[in-house]
Amino acid sequence: MITNEIRIMRGPNMWSRTHHRLIAIKYDSLAIAEIKRKQQQLISDFFQTTYQIESSYEDMKLCVFEYTLHLAAILQGSSFYHDVVLPSPGIFYGLLQYEIEEVGLEAFTLASEIMESSFLKDIPLKINQARVKVEAVSLKYREGPSTSMIIEAARRRNIPVNKGPAGYTILGYGKNQKRISAAMSHNTSCIAVNIACDKEDTKKFLGNANLPVPKGKLVHDENELLLIIEQLGFPLVTKPFNGNQGRNVTCGITDHAELLAGFRFAAEISKLVIVEKEIQGEDYRLLVIGNKFIAASKRQPAFIVGDGLSTIYELVEKENLNPLRGHGHEDILTKISLDHATELHLQKKGLTFNSIPARGEQIFLRSTANLSTGGTAEDVTDLIHPSNILLAEKVARVIGLDICGIDVMSSDIRQPINDNGGAIIEVNAAPGLRMHKYPTKGTARDVGEPIVDLMFPAGDDGRIPLIAITGTNGKTTTTRLMAHLAASAGYTVGFSSTDGIYVGGEKIQIGDCSGPQSARTILQDTTVDFAVLECARGGIIRSGLGFDQCDIAIVTNVAADHLGLKDIYTVEDLANVKAVVPAAVRKDGWAILNAADDYAYAMKDKVTCNVALFCYDENNTHLQNHMSDGGYAVYADSNQDIFFYNGTGNIFMFNAADAPITRKGKANFMTENILPVILASYFSGIQLEQILAALRSFIPDQEHTPGRINEFEINGVNVIVDYAHNPHGLKALAGYLKNIPAKKLGIIAVPGDRRDADIIEFGQIAASMYDKIIIRFDRDTRGRSEESIVDLLSRGIRDIKSELEYKVIADTQTAIQYAVDNEEKGSYVVICADNAIHTLGLTRNVAAHYQIKL
Repeated sequence: MITNEIRIMRGPNMWSRTHHRLIAIKYDSLAIAEIKRKQQQLISDFFQTTYQIESSYEDMKLCVFEYTLHLAAILQGSSFYHDVVLPSPGIFYGLLQYEIEEVGLEAFTLASEIMESSFLKDIPLKINQARVKVEAVSLKYREGPSTSMIIEAARRRNIPVNKGPAGYTILGYGKNQKRISAAMSHNTSCIAVNIACDKEDTKKFLGNANLPVPKGKLVHDENELLLIIEQLGFPLVTKPFNGNQGRNVTCGITDHAELLAGFRFAAEISKLVIVEKEIQGEDYRLLVIGNKFIAASKRQPAFIVGDGLSTIYELVEKENLNPLRGHGHEDILTKISLDHATELHLQKKGLTFNSIPARGEQIFLRSTANLSTGGTAEDVTDLIHPSNILLAEKVARVIGLDICGIDVMSSDIRQPINDNGGAIIEVNAAPGLRMHKYPTKGTARDVGEPIVDLMFPAGDDGRIPLIAITGTNGKTTTTRLMAHLAASAGYTVGFSSTDGIYVGGEKIQIGDCSGPQSARTILQDTTVDFAVLECARGGIIRSGLGFDQCDIAIVTNVAADHLGLKDIYTVEDLANVKAVVPAAVRKDGWAILNAADDYAYAMKDKVTCNVALFCYDENNTHLQNHMSDGGYAVYADSNQDIFFYNGTGNIFMFNAADAPITRKGKANFMTENILPVILASYFSGIQLEQILAALRSFIPDQEHTPGRINEFEINGVNVIVDYAHNPHGLKALAGYLKNIPAKKLGIIAVPGDRRDADIIEFGQIAASMYDKIIIRFDRDTRGRSEESIVDLLSRGIRDIKSELEYKVIADTQTAIQYAVDNEEKGSYVVICADNAIHTLGLTRNVAAHYQIKL
């Protein structure tokens, strides 16, 4: 492989606005040995001659990478988007679009192997073998034609499509989602399916409704066959009681021997065998969706046309080379199989597989016309008699199927079936749709569309309100606030954050759940009718967003954090990652941006939706210009009065001190978190009075805002646990602590994967806000030694206060215990927690030592 990292994008991502399904491949320049000039020319000549493709790069190593992407796109069998991008000097990524994730990965893997072995090791090209392997993976993972038609129709209506558990396809989000399995919908009745799958029960229901069905009997034993002949006469048909797709059906039976053979053939599938009077005529499939006739096809059994030279076997082999024919249901037509049923059918005509038909002679190879056995279909929707339309719709109602395929034998579908001796042969749940979309002859019918329309009436896109929140700091608090407001308005809210996944107020998963998989968990929950999703940097980089679009996006701020990881080296790089979230807002939705943060504010130029601003400073230039242009905004004035600007005038909301989360107005950064929530709630249809009441009822504590200024008293010492894990967050905490005149001890830790400069800055800020410091370590120091962390933090501390007292206590609980034991009564111990839930647990352990329950 010529890569050292592969990321699978499954939604909106940092690489492309238009392509959501991408494989991002980091190029490893060390993986390719030095290429000789002869090999350079060989590569170029091959791609220019075979595919008329020229590389964009003079650097031959990059040229190889680009050609590898070209080849991977070609192996997928279509013109898939691919490109080489250079996000930073010396760093190269390849982008490869895929339709099916497993197929895209297989194509790239094989393309890499071909490039390395063929051009670098002089091993012969094996592109055809690679095509076969990619096609095999495609066959395993791609949707069948019926499911694909429904998915395509759903996407045209902007209905979300996702793969659910056990391979089921989910259309829509949350409470409004519907599931499909081939042509069975969310509304398909289990009882109706049971009736349709029981051919005898089907006949009883249809006969009871005076609908035409062939006479017949359910036979248990071959000794009953003589009596059947006496009762029904010839010709007869035998078929398995629970068979499908025309398997082991024998038609045109004219004597006892044939009947016995047909019985035994059907009995290979089912112990019970149906024997019916054969109805003469053509084979038709009528499709009814939502009790409304949609399409009709005339089906013909598989056949070949003689050339006077080739055997039947050879003619079938030639026909199976038709690119329209594939295995099973993978293509428009199915390959013809020469099986026992074919052999028996030909024997009746005095033919074998080695017979040579005359030129132009048409030979039918089976008695049944199912597409699954190689048959063909002609669209006859416009020819069907009106009475036959009414008959088909009545059949669907009688059986109770919302999507119903009705097999009819009739001499002419243009005449009423009741008048020409025709009959209903079978009723199908989950009928195949490809014969209607891809007829061999006649008009193609988009039968996926009425199925989607049945599940989602006009104006219903299957979505629920979805608010996505990103930024460097404040994301989780903003997420929890927004979820609280939506719940107060009566919604069943699902929200995901760095604390976990919550549905309807219940925690269903603990841990950092701010990535795309957690978003999908929320959106596939059938009780959720309002989603609030925290979208962190890591998940966006790793896999994109877990949704295709959102109604509202909030960007709290963008500051230096996690720089140097995953090729994100600057704040500008980080802003580009977070800009993925507002860029995913639907056109009539809203991007809510922080006017005081230049990186967040600049995202207004990267969105196609409406923009609203929030700001803690009413005099901010961006804010003022925006409101002058009639833009919506929420801001705070110098008295911390909060105003909502609705495009025409200011509306006073409340004073920030009225919201408990602001700690009586002392926690400015909490006030800032409130502002975008007011806008998002308003745009979600929540009344301003409801917003105010909900903000007043949100009580900050370790349950509702874990790690966000959680205050306790232990042994007379005030203890604060806060999720200040980067310089920007620590500065915000310092703004709150400066209002507290007491002595303060800080228990600090920094994730080891931060840059040296970030760790030093963290020490500098800590020294400016604390009287004493204890340095502790996270459970995972993320690849950096404890000695290195201490050295960098101490350098920062000494830069500000060379005389400041600090000590190292590695274990967090031991550090908390030491601080509470030794600090003065009334002083403050502030614990910076990267994992707030874990740290709160340790704090409770210390409190328990003093017989205090927190």
